[in-house]
Amino acid sequence: MKPIIDQLKECIRSHPAVLNSSIGKIRIWKRTQFIVLSEIITEALSKSEFFKDEKTSSISSMTLQRLFDESYMKKVTPDLRFLKTLDKLAIFLGHPSLNSFLAFQNGTNEKTETSENNLPCPFEQLIQDFCQEELNCLQQLPSVSLGNINDYIFEESPLYNRILDTLTKFSNRNISIAKSKKQSFFEVFDCKLISVDEDLMILSAKESWNLEWQNGEEETLNLYNKINRQTYFIKQQGNHWKIWDNYNPDCSSLISEVMEETEKKMVL
Repeated sequence: MKPIIDQLKECIRSHPAVLNSSIGKIRIWKRTQFIVLSEIITEALSKSEFFKDEKTSSISSMTLQRLFDESYMKKVTPDLRFLKTLDKLAIFLGHPSLNSFLAFQNGTNEKTETSENNLPCPFEQLIQDFCQEELNCLQQLPSVSLGNINDYIFEESPLYNRILDTLTKFSNRNISIAKSKKQSFFEVFDCKLISVDEDLMILSAKESWNLEWQNGEEETLNLYNKINRQTYFIKQQGNHWKIWDNYNPDCSSLISEVMEETEKKMVL
């Protein structure tokens, strides 16, 4: 995680909006400087074509100060909220997402990659198995079943709770997905290692998901077919490595689309 944070901090300090501000020439930033930085980033996000949610277009000065504090960052266990903050910073820097920022940064060093970077991505099979079990859970709808998903993610993790909450929402609306392999399937590819710590690995992978959402009468509600890059936080607890959280940039929009279609059917 540290290499990602360091890249973001370096780019933020050299951003024209920062350099041309009152904090541009100050070497050591304190509380006052982070208040100014927060205002600069918030204003940029409100105008960015990549950022659509005006309600969450700000990053607090305290969050920024913690992010720039080396001692604090050593204690942090990254989660989805933390990753969303990094996503906002990447958008401030002119990229559509954190994944896009990382791809751009890695792309500038393609010529200097060593053979070690080209080794098979660790835990790729874990991601594959998790996605398969996630699909199995979706295929049990409208019944809520988490099956063997805790073989791949920690039961106390944010991701576990988010999956349970999502399944429950769909179940309450009597929503399911087509069970045929021709209608509902996924593919994981281009897995890349982003960061390695003693008890945390961050990986990204491109995922292609095809889901046919249905209501209780098996009438098609929504056809979802999308490829995106997702980021996984894989932690070690005891002797076990499992997924702690992941960032799917299209997760919230997918849920809202299906729910909106359900509302339309109920009105009609």
